[in-house]
Amino acid sequence: MAFLRHAGIALSLAVVMTACTPTVKLHGYRLDRQLLTEVVPGETSKEEVLRVMGSPSSIGTFDDNDWYYVSQTTEQESFYQSEITAQDVVVIAFDERGIVNRIDQRTLDDAVDVVPSSDETRTLGKELSLVEQLVGNIGRFSDRDGPVGGN
Repeated sequence: MAFLRHAGIALSLAVVMTACTPTVKLHGYRLDRQLLTEVVPGETSKEEVLRVMGSPSSIGTFDDNDWYYVSQTTEQESFYQSEITAQDVVVIAFDERGIVNRIDQRTLDDAVDVVPSSDETRTLGKELSLVEQLVGNIGRFSDRDGPVGGN
């Protein structure tokens, strides 16, 4: 009996401990610092960067000469919202000839929270109440073509 009690306690403890262990997820590009040393500003072309680093996570929206390699690590404990614990962004910028002219690296410490504005944009026109909307539709539809689906 004592053995079963101790086994039950050990099993319960194991379940509780695993519930507290965060789930770690890696997203995006896996940055290899050794490969990044092969990219030399003023010498390396787009084709060479593509061969060495692989496809970028993203390309600049307004300037396709900016390539972004993004990686992110998140942790989630049980059902709580996941939290970003690490983030690396490498920006490789090319000149008009397609040669690397700069490499920028950013981490989670460089991130800035963007707070959406709570202001509302006013729309033009009259705001109608529910009753005005219902009454306003009376007479708007005619049966010039006869009954629906009919004779």
